[in-house]
Amino acid sequence: MADTSTDNVKKLMGQAEQIRNIAIAAHIDHGKTTFSDNLLAGAGMMSQDLAGDARVLDFHDDESERGITIDSANVSMVHEVEGKDYLINLIDTPGHVDFGGDVTRAMRAVDGCIVLVCASEGIMPQTETVLRQALRERVKPVLFINKVDRLIKEVKLTPEQMQERFLGIINKVNELIKGIAEEEYGDKWQVSVADGSVAFGSAYHNWAMSVPFMKKKELGFKDIIEAYEGGDEKYKELAEKAPLHEVVLDMSIGHHPDPKTSQEYRIPKIWQGDLESQTGKDLVLCNAQGEPAFICTKIVIDKNAGEVAAGRLFSGTLKQGDDVYMNLAKKRVNLQQVSIYKGAQRMQMDEVKAGNIVGLVGLKGVFSGETVSTDEMEPFEAIKHIFEPVVTKSIEAEKAADLPKLIDVLR
Repeated sequence: MADTSTDNVKKLMGQAEQIRNIAIAAHIDHGKTTFSDNLLAGAGMMSQDLAGDARVLDFHDDESERGITIDSANVSMVHEVEGKDYLINLIDTPGHVDFGGDVTRAMRAVDGCIVLVCASEGIMPQTETVLRQALRERVKPVLFINKVDRLIKEVKLTPEQMQERFLGIINKVNELIKGIAEEEYGDKWQVSVADGSVAFGSAYHNWAMSVPFMKKKELGFKDIIEAYEGGDEKYKELAEKAPLHEVVLDMSIGHHPDPKTSQEYRIPKIWQGDLESQTGKDLVLCNAQGEPAFICTKIVIDKNAGEVAAGRLFSGTLKQGDDVYMNLAKKRVNLQQVSIYKGAQRMQMDEVKAGNIVGLVGLKGVFSGETVSTDEMEPFEAIKHIFEPVVTKSIEAEKAADLPKLIDVLR
């Protein structure tokens, strides 16, 4: 059982190798909010009975009314893998095309994303858009195929037909990755059933499967079919055997990079300053003892604290009372509070360290894209909206490689 205490969170914030900064990206109505709620419930941050109804990350009135996620909200949670705790900073992003700018800004703050696709509808236009926004920021994807329950209960597909459906989605995602990402990452970041960078399940019924998990737990597709033949109690048993949060967060920890690893290749892409300078070295190394460098990706209005600047601290350590410089506004201010998020709730901290997604209070007049440091520095490159068409490439070899493994899973 992961230690979710405040003291453990503080400790993990200083251990960059045990941090994962991730986003969830999907087309509207593909089940992203229910998926997010189940991750939070599994991490002990909300009741499992409320998952899918509570909409913890949808904390604006207009979101609750419209049933969509408008602003990306962030949350920190702790997950244990093989006796080791990891701090996962999760950003939930909008799926609706009208809010694409918020997705782009969210991707600046993270190093990995979970691309969530409906098993029934498959890849949709906004799926392509959010994946493009991730890859342009050198954010590494993994894939979750959601709503598998619909294929079994509503569409009534055989395991062989489901296999064909899954392969179609996986291959399309890989074509997009190959077509969008820079050549080095287009090849290296292909998702695969065999290595566990693809999982599938039902957020609605709170279960998930991946090849590594099925091997470890000695589960097979027959367990899923039996659950859907047995009704509500069987669903719950399946969720206990293969809880969604365990499978997905295991996948993220195994396949998404920690901030020290990611900043080596992300900083040269998103910061145009001198990489040989001390500031540049601090950024590339994610040096918590170096020059602080924070980029604001979102403004949240707190009824008590006022404007809270949420974003990524790429280097250095920030504390309450620190005198900092806003590089675009060209003014100095004092930090009133430093914090991390738990959904709509902020946890005030004594200090926040490089590699984390944090909230800062005291940056008067701040706006998204602002770079904050101790002294004047080259700001991060402006966050752009990217909507150019994707040119996909053939990946017949990848299709053939994954086919036997998927057949074994679905038997």
